[in-house]
Amino acid sequence: MEIRIAVVDDSEADRNRMIAELRRYFYMIKGHQLILYSFKSSEEFISDEAYRSFHAVFLDIFMDGMTGIELGKKLRADNPILAIIFVTSSPDMYASAAPLGMFDYLQKPFEAERLNLLLDRMLAYLPMVSKRNDQIVSIRIPRGKVHIPLSDIICVLSSNHTTEVYAANREMIQSNMKYSELAELLKTDARFLECNRGVTVNMEHIVSMTDKVYVSNGLELPIKVRERAKLLSIFSDFSIHRMTEF
Repeated sequence: MEIRIAVVDDSEADRNRMIAELRRYFYMIKGHQLILYSFKSSEEFISDEAYRSFHAVFLDIFMDGMTGIELGKKLRADNPILAIIFVTSSPDMYASAAPLGMFDYLQKPFEAERLNLLLDRMLAYLPMVSKRNDQIVSIRIPRGKVHIPLSDIICVLSSNHTTEVYAANREMIQSNMKYSELAELLKTDARFLECNRGVTVNMEHIVSMTDKVYVSNGLELPIKVRERAKLLSIFSDFSIHRMTEF
């Protein structure tokens, strides 16, 4: 399998060390071809036409210009399944990075064994994501059905007695299914969270969650005020679980 990884760090020494460790790891394993790029800033990274094609990105948090957190928000909005690994010398940025659904968090100077374990999980994660992306749901519309991968569904909303389905790379779909029927179907998948009455979101498409839910297509969705702490905890646990499940 071809694995495309980007390293974004404004420290040349840290960038070179990460590159060396990644090359050493992939030299020792079989069956994978490493395609590795490095960038000295967030701006240089997003100016590259291929920036959306990576499987994983190692982001330094503290960089001049666009920070790693800011770049992470943009990347998560573009690609909800990208493996984002934040790398920083500060132990205090975890709370800022976790809501972005990061894959992992490395503190500099990291140990090679810690990186190896992360990469082991990442190589298990990528095919699992591909398999999960193949799961399809059939959504009834007035003149038939639309078949959509569950991974593409961003959110489902109840609106004026209709059900609106927002999915990646599609126009909004108006379904003649009851919202409750579709929401109940989605609840069987751990990625979906009902954050308010008539609002179900795919947590893999959440860019951030504060007093609202901000999803990858730019929508801002309301949270149940009385259950805000509980919902934030569920999303935080989901993000952490994604770091460890593979």
